[in-house]
Amino acid sequence: MRYLLIALTLTATTAAWSQTASPLQISLPGNQLDIRLKKGSCDEKTTVTWTYNLTTTVVCDDLHFWLAESCTDEVPSGTTPVETVSKANVINNRTGAVSFTTNDLPLFQGGTTTCPADGQEKTYKLCGSVPTPGGIAGDCSTNSKNFQKASIDVTYDAKPPDAPTIDKVAALDQALSVHVSSPSDASRVKVHVARADGSDERTSTQAADLTLFKMDGLENGVTYTVTATALDAADNESAASEPLEGTPIHTLGFFDRYVEAQGAETGGCGAAAGGLTGGGVMAVLAFWLSSRRKRS
Repeated sequence: MRYLLIALTLTATTAAWSQTASPLQISLPGNQLDIRLKKGSCDEKTTVTWTYNLTTTVVCDDLHFWLAESCTDEVPSGTTPVETVSKANVINNRTGAVSFTTNDLPLFQGGTTTCPADGQEKTYKLCGSVPTPGGIAGDCSTNSKNFQKASIDVTYDAKPPDAPTIDKVAALDQALSVHVSSPSDASRVKVHVARADGSDERTSTQAADLTLFKMDGLENGVTYTVTATALDAADNESAASEPLEGTPIHTLGFFDRYVEAQGAETGGCGAAAGGLTGGGVMAVLAFWLSSRRKRS
């Protein structure tokens, strides 16, 4: 029974250790979870913050950061680290910044692809690793040391989303109502309207989950061509949708219909058999107001 309890204790301890977060952490501004690099960001710097929380005052080697498809304990042969932090700085400062450019991605290191790369979407990892003493003796020998590691996804995104679909264009007064269905990777949708000759152009952009657009300020009786494009989180813009046409029309309200009928009753309760005419309604209202005055 004693051996069984010892075995269970060791197993529980090992499981707890494996679930403990690494003392080396990589964080982004605004609590972002990953990095998405835009098509034209070739020479722009991306900066992350690293933090080392282990209480030990000894590390076996420098802290290295590199970009790769997957992370290992040490920098792979032939890979140039994007940043190296000395052992002294790891222990004394315990935090710092790491910067790299889009051109540092492995996609652009082989010499066959240059930045920007149209239509490319590729995800890598920013890897960080520092060795610490391990084993029973707590030393830095090759077979004993532990590696404290951290990583974060880095995606180069120059691939535009698919074009959206305009489901319906409905006529309004000096406006058009446009219903758009967008692809799943779109974050925004842009609707564009213009006359047949290309003049009087207007655009409206809103979140992809808002599917209904109202395009205002148009001229009634004029036919407009309507198209839409989708934009993703990296600002890649899709090809235009299939165009549809719409023609705003003047919508008659109550007053418009009254003027059109030259002040005559044209429908509704006032025009129904046995109903009150407009003058009758005013007379009843005057009588009601007069009676209220007398009671007061």
